[in-house]
Amino acid sequence: MEADLLKKLDEADPETILTNIELIEGLETTKATSMEIQRQQIEAKQTEITINKMREIYRRVAAEGAMLYFLLVQLCIVDHMYQYSLEAFTNFFLKAIFDTEANEDEEKRVIDLRSNIRLTIYRWVQRGLFVKHKQLFLTQLVFRLIQLNILENAEYDA
Repeated sequence: MEADLLKKLDEADPETILTNIELIEGLETTKATSMEIQRQQIEAKQTEITINKMREIYRRVAAEGAMLYFLLVQLCIVDHMYQYSLEAFTNFFLKAIFDTEANEDEEKRVIDLRSNIRLTIYRWVQRGLFVKHKQLFLTQLVFRLIQLNILENAEYDA
């Protein structure tokens, strides 16, 4: 488009340049396209800001999901029978997300998501554990939550 416009300007007769309708229409089209691109760039920057803001809001949910997955992976140390795939974990993780009630307040939504994901994963894992390992898994989970300051130490001091 730019090359075509420059070619027309170069080939235009200097004496009739102001009456050359094809050239004027080309300039108007270029101007309109330029304005549309500028508008889209502004919109893209606003969208990027919104996405970055939402990513930071939901980062805590992702961090807790990662913590839960790596806690599950370490269960094979307790007994080699405890093998959990990322695919199975992802299915339950997404189920928990879809089952969590939508909320306009992002902070409440994050709290609800974290709680529901934690509970869903916990219930799923508990079904497959030997009775003697259930308390161990729960203890590991609680210690991780305390370590990440999700649960406060003061609440559980004797």
